[in-house]
Amino acid sequence: MKKKHLAPLDLVHKLSMAIADAVELEEVYQLVLDQVVELLGVDKASIMIFDENMGALKIVAAHGMDEKVMKKSFVRVGEGISGKVFASHEPLLITDVKTESLGSNRDRYKTNSLMSSPVTCVPMKMGVENLGVINVTDRSDGTAFTDDDLTLLTTISNQAASYLHVCRLSEKLRGSEKLEHQLEIARQIQFRLIPTLPPQIAGLDVAGRLNTADRVGGDYYDCFLAREKRPAFVIADVSGHSIGAAIIMAAFRSSVRAQQDSDYLPSTLVQRVNQILFEDLYQSEQFISMVYLQYLESRQLIQFTNAGHPPPLMWRGKERRFEWLSTEDSLLGIDSKFQFHEKKLVVSKGDVIVLYTDGITEAANVDGERFGADRLMACVRDAIGGTSAQIVDVLTETVSEFIEPNSPKDDITALVLKVK
Repeated sequence: MKKKHLAPLDLVHKLSMAIADAVELEEVYQLVLDQVVELLGVDKASIMIFDENMGALKIVAAHGMDEKVMKKSFVRVGEGISGKVFASHEPLLITDVKTESLGSNRDRYKTNSLMSSPVTCVPMKMGVENLGVINVTDRSDGTAFTDDDLTLLTTISNQAASYLHVCRLSEKLRGSEKLEHQLEIARQIQFRLIPTLPPQIAGLDVAGRLNTADRVGGDYYDCFLAREKRPAFVIADVSGHSIGAAIIMAAFRSSVRAQQDSDYLPSTLVQRVNQILFEDLYQSEQFISMVYLQYLESRQLIQFTNAGHPPPLMWRGKERRFEWLSTEDSLLGIDSKFQFHEKKLVVSKGDVIVLYTDGITEAANVDGERFGADRLMACVRDAIGGTSAQIVDVLTETVSEFIEPNSPKDDITALVLKVK
């Protein structure tokens, strides 16, 4: 049996391959369920997805269940174990069904233990989107499930959620005949995978923005808490302007998020992501530039890896000077065995770090002149006394004014961190 701690990464790879092959949604559901059955060693499991037309959860994939029962089964939100887990967004572990109010349903369980986990995609443009639940019962060896089992099930559910969300949108895309509608769905994929509200992080003021171009791009940024509640920040750019770039971006996000609880240095995490996505990137002739940065408040330190991305701009408040953050590493998708590097820098109150994509520095006006690094520095210097949100506003608005009356040919994305 495969090592359980590698399970989320293995699932991420399989799901990425499935999306690249444009398999049917039902096959993706079954792929997730097969992984759950194998890793948890159960005789019975199911995935239930919320059907908007029915207003209830219905079974879309099952193992060890009668097919007739499966087709007729549906659960209202808030009713039964599945309905309550779906409504609460919280996983549930029951170690003794005899103590639960399950009525005649107790007889369904060969063992006295069951688990249910929500399939939740976060963050989303309109907040949390709960897609459904994964239920498991009847462990093959007859023993009860443990807290570790629930953690594994929850991890698999969370990693599967982004892919299922993308597959559902892509399914709508395949049925569409209008290009504009296709692009709108791709924009939804892009926007629903980035944070909508700045995270509250001790010692940092954080703000970000992504303004899309007429064509859908592959820009992405994220903020989350890594191991030991260490703030982590990602900015990336997938090559291309299409539904394919948006899907690769979703695969990238899940690959990073799958490792957020690992005790990896930035270089190791970036290396793992490169290994996971390399085959897909190579086959599709795409690549990804990225910066992964961690903030260690107790040591007033940042550590980062830059994989072929435009170097973040750092303003040193005390010295009143700029410096660029680069590790001169390769893009993702170029070399599966590339050894990435990281740098560590001490930071102080008033320091500002601006992460951005090349849609800012490469933006061109009507005369073909680029916005460039000098204008970037001047813009940040002018806004340095404001909050991170104000710096983001000034930067993105200045770029938009610079290129007028042209429309941007690439996404304009910035993520600003200000040390408090």
